[in-house]
Amino acid sequence: MYFEPYITLTGDATNYFVYAADTSLTGKLPEIYYLTNNGWPMFLSILFSNTKLDDPFFLMELQRFSSIIISAVTIIPVYFLCRRFFNPQCSLIGSSLFAFEPHIITNSSLGIAEPLFLFLGISSLVLFLNNNHKLIYGSFAIAGLFTLIRFEGMFFFVIISMMFLIKYRHKKRIFVQYPILFAIYVLILLPVAYSNLETHDRDGFLDELLSVSGYSYTHFVQGTPEIGDPIYGDTNESNMYKFLTIGMTSMVKFLGLLLIPTSVFFALVGFVLIIKNKKNIKIDYAIITIILTSIIMILPAFYTYGRGSEDIRFVFMSLPLIILVSLYGINKWKIKRKNLMTVFMITAIILASFIFLDSKKIDQDYEKEVFSITKFITSKTSVINGDSADIRYRTASGLVINWPNLPVSTLGETHLDRTLIRISTSDERSLVEFIDSSKDQGLTHLAVDGREHQPGFLRDVFYHDEKYPYLKIIYDSTELGMKYHVKIYEIDFVRIYGN
Repeated sequence: MYFEPYITLTGDATNYFVYAADTSLTGKLPEIYYLTNNGWPMFLSILFSNTKLDDPFFLMELQRFSSIIISAVTIIPVYFLCRRFFNPQCSLIGSSLFAFEPHIITNSSLGIAEPLFLFLGISSLVLFLNNNHKLIYGSFAIAGLFTLIRFEGMFFFVIISMMFLIKYRHKKRIFVQYPILFAIYVLILLPVAYSNLETHDRDGFLDELLSVSGYSYTHFVQGTPEIGDPIYGDTNESNMYKFLTIGMTSMVKFLGLLLIPTSVFFALVGFVLIIKNKKNIKIDYAIITIILTSIIMILPAFYTYGRGSEDIRFVFMSLPLIILVSLYGINKWKIKRKNLMTVFMITAIILASFIFLDSKKIDQDYEKEVFSITKFITSKTSVINGDSADIRYRTASGLVINWPNLPVSTLGETHLDRTLIRISTSDERSLVEFIDSSKDQGLTHLAVDGREHQPGFLRDVFYHDEKYPYLKIIYDSTELGMKYHVKIYEIDFVRIYGN
């Protein structure tokens, strides 16, 4: 909560927010919005429906707060997963490695799906590995919810199904029990799949898997260039080679970043000791399940990285294995005062996490100013010059201003149409040329902040606006006490073109 940013939602969080808000406002799943992974916004819609719907800021904070709480609660299944292999002291350290992992903390404050995805995935794994075979029913039920959050949960379902069939292959009840487990999993997905087929002609699960497979075969196996793609649009180099290289490089990079700063030492020590003592390690059913689960859940991350995405959240499901490897090394340390060691290590983990997060902490005052400026621009116009001021909250500002009217969807119903459109200035040599070429696109205002990223003619406007009598200044952020200096002008076309 200390590191929670008190700003509006951005990125994927706004897509989830609009989906949840539309569901709450209409009382049914959206017909105009489509999300492949709609489990998280469906959960949010339940929360939204039981509170006030007239304040978008409150709902955004509720979304962010919910993901923080879910992330914090995840330490419970992490603890029980560690207890499956280690003593209580080691398990507390394992829970701390998760709870104070700085990338997890940062991600949980964004209001996106990963906290719930991790909670359900680890919970399902814990129940599946429990010695009470009746809890396996709960494991498959949670695996269904897990798949609603991200369709990659189907891979997880395949692994636990395979391990279940191997473990109980000599039991006669397997012929009755597994069909029930399979039915539980499918029945959880079926209502959502049916709704998606009715409204969007896609079930959100198998269709997405087939789409990914088809894309991979066409562009990576056959090597067909993807026109317009900055990575795979080039015909001079093998797409498969680029895909494997980019995927592997990014995978190593983000797995390494995930270890920093709290797990890197413990994980390295644990890995070295595992290699050193490999002959004495008993590989059992539980260990194989965790290893296979970690590997299978890494494959979607590899594909996503190979497509050019760069985000550490895609490797979060490898955390359980990283924590267990770390605990193996800690458990081998011969220290008499175990309780003192536990307190010392947890304290060290907290301090390392706090220092790391504090060094990465965003300037919240600046972000609030950026949102306020973007909101003002959005209230005045729907078109602004590119290379303008920092206006990164275009979607969120449009949501707030137009609430409860939600933006339309674009790009196959998966993204939101931005309320504020930017017109590029890269091909223009003067302000008059830019205005003349952009007026038919709806340009009526200019936003400038005088920084180096702007073309020379826009910087000149910022520092010498007296030279431009056809620009009427309507906003100066410093007059409102802001540190971020932005000027907004309204264009007087009469003065430029006359009557």
